[in-house]
Amino acid sequence: MDTKFQKKHESDMTKKEKRELEREKLASMSGSEKTEYILSYYKFHIAAVAGLIVLIVGIGMWIDSFRNETMLYAAVINGKELDAGMMEHFQAYRGDDNRRHKYVLDTSVAFLGQDSSGELDYASQMKMVTLTGAGTADVFICPEEVYRNYTGEENVLVPVEELLGAEFVSAHKEICEQDAVRIEDSEMLEKYGYQNRGPAYFIVFCYSGHQDVAAEFLEFLVGQDRQEP
Repeated sequence: MDTKFQKKHESDMTKKEKRELEREKLASMSGSEKTEYILSYYKFHIAAVAGLIVLIVGIGMWIDSFRNETMLYAAVINGKELDAGMMEHFQAYRGDDNRRHKYVLDTSVAFLGQDSSGELDYASQMKMVTLTGAGTADVFICPEEVYRNYTGEENVLVPVEELLGAEFVSAHKEICEQDAVRIEDSEMLEKYGYQNRGPAYFIVFCYSGHQDVAAEFLEFLVGQDRQEP
């Protein structure tokens, strides 16, 4: 049965009459009909509200991220299979329970040949240049070919003895270079999925502001000093 509002053309109704008509329509519908009607009639309104919520949440997360502090940024060349859970383990190893402290594992750089016999693709080359040029990466775990690009240059790599002391070097002579430590046989790396394809050099850059954390990370990887949690 037509209501007094339905007898009038909708364009001739006042806003109040339109709202009353909507109430009458909804009241006459079943539950499923109401849901279908609301979703079809108000889909743009719902999408706009949902988009606004996503935007607000995204902005909140973006602002919140500025409160985080990167404690260590480690890039592993040819380490795509490495589990990022290793960094959570390292954070626990340090006794660091601050959720704002971030330990980053970057495995995005890789040679075209996984045995390091190929070349870096263009994207990987640019990523590696950016990581060092912007002073982002504290540590590289890399094949010999990459290590040779940095070793011998003045004020590029931190000497191992300066990083960890003469006692560490004396105890690990078989794996220590002047400015790098060979860690391809690390049980910790193996535990988290690293596949040994040849020499892997742990190097720390002189520009790093986290050399003390890098030193602890190296001890963590070679099983030095502390008991595992």
